[in-house]
Amino acid sequence: MYETLQRGAPVLRPVIVVTLVSSVAGCGLFPDRSMRYQQEPLGEPLEMPEEVSREAFQSEYRIPPVRGTNGLGSGENYELPRPPDLTDQILEDNYLVRTSGDLTWLVVNDVPGRVWPALSAFFTEQGIEIAHEDPREGLKQTGILNNSQQARRWIGLDDASVQEDLILQARVEHGVQGRSTEVQVRLVPVEEPPRSLLPWHDSPGNSAREATVIERMAEYLRENADTKSYSRVALNLPREERVDAVSQDGRISHLELEFGFERGWAEVSRAIASLDIPVVDRNRSEGVWYLDMRPEEARNRGWWLWAYQLEPEQTGLIRLRESGDRLVLRVEPDPERENNMPASQVLDRIYDNLR
Repeated sequence: MYETLQRGAPVLRPVIVVTLVSSVAGCGLFPDRSMRYQQEPLGEPLEMPEEVSREAFQSEYRIPPVRGTNGLGSGENYELPRPPDLTDQILEDNYLVRTSGDLTWLVVNDVPGRVWPALSAFFTEQGIEIAHEDPREGLKQTGILNNSQQARRWIGLDDASVQEDLILQARVEHGVQGRSTEVQVRLVPVEEPPRSLLPWHDSPGNSAREATVIERMAEYLRENADTKSYSRVALNLPREERVDAVSQDGRISHLELEFGFERGWAEVSRAIASLDIPVVDRNRSEGVWYLDMRPEEARNRGWWLWAYQLEPEQTGLIRLRESGDRLVLRVEPDPERENNMPASQVLDRIYDNLR
């Protein structure tokens, strides 16, 4: 037995050495292919027969367009973006009514496929007939509301000042935050019952009465939250990114928002409120928030039990401007302040809160 082991030992040593050498050398045998996709040619668009609709053949995971430059592959320093803070997307209420100026909308902490049938049940209970709807577009349109005594009463159409026939449109779409749904309504005057869906208007028609409808809708959905039904078609509502981060030299330079000013001001205000950056003042008409952009340690004094916060100082601002059909959001630190947070860092955190 001793001789067998002694004979086998010389044989095992080369095997172990070869194994170790192969393992170490293997790291350099295979080239790095992580960036090779950048040189790959783009494929041709999928050609469909004329009798087949393209709507059923869409990208499952849409790749957003690249805006600006990101510094990859160009020898520039690239800062890896940090993961978004998903705790900021937790709504304090499953049915939030939000208002900005004349605009009122409902944010539901659920997917559109769940909200769509719930709205149908809501209109039925309110004595309102759905005349036309398109779940792929997320639109519902009622008949003339003046013909329903129940609808006239709770919307307030019995007022002598209402001299025209009205219909109600409801729009269901993906919310700004993940896994949420937004609902807006419009009261539209008509001369006769429409034979099809009318175009959706982004601006409110009758803001006070539309807010009444949204409030009643939120109340109904809260009371019937246990009712579980869904629409398969509405589940496939297209989700369009309404907030784009434009990068330059590997850092976010500004944000572009596909909102009107009223809605954009409300969304950015909500995002800023979730940050630990003091707002010194704001000017809504100018679209400006004045901030104390010093780091937290620069805003505090003392130590342990004697720690206290200094009075906020204006050391930078956030500016929201209309540019064509979009809004542009920029952060402008005071150049005379050396200890301000970088503008790209503030923009990155706002971007996380807006998505």
